[in-house]
Amino acid sequence: DPSHCWEGESWETRFLKVGPRVYAAHVKNYTIRAGFPLRMMEGNWQKRAMQFCDIGTGDLNMSRYTELLIHVGYPQRYCQVMGKKTAPLVVEAESAYRDLDATSANGIAYVRDNLCFPLAAGSFEEGMGA
Repeated sequence: DPSHCWEGESWETRFLKVGPRVYAAHVKNYTIRAGFPLRMMEGNWQKRAMQFCDIGTGDLNMSRYTELLIHVGYPQRYCQVMGKKTAPLVVEAESAYRDLDATSANGIAYVRDNLCFPLAAGSFEEGMGA
């Protein structure tokens, strides 16, 4: 998941580098607190520079993450390897502030309501005869 791609480059740049090797995916989000060192060792998550949070409110654009999963071929690879018709988006719930059961429920609803959508059958240009 791109929540591990936050030091020195954009998460999208890092994710596209490893995309061809993605066979399974989970979704979680994070936020980075400005002015705190990212490599700070801190046992209290609420004091860390990088904090996991509920899926809809972090720094990652989760819709874009889902689009990139499609772009790198994750659904096709997963379905081929696992012999399934659909590829899951598994919620990984972590939060520095929210109860984990509440974070999980929020994540499941967010994925259902925002990240599961019918795929485009073609492009605008194809529809215009290009």
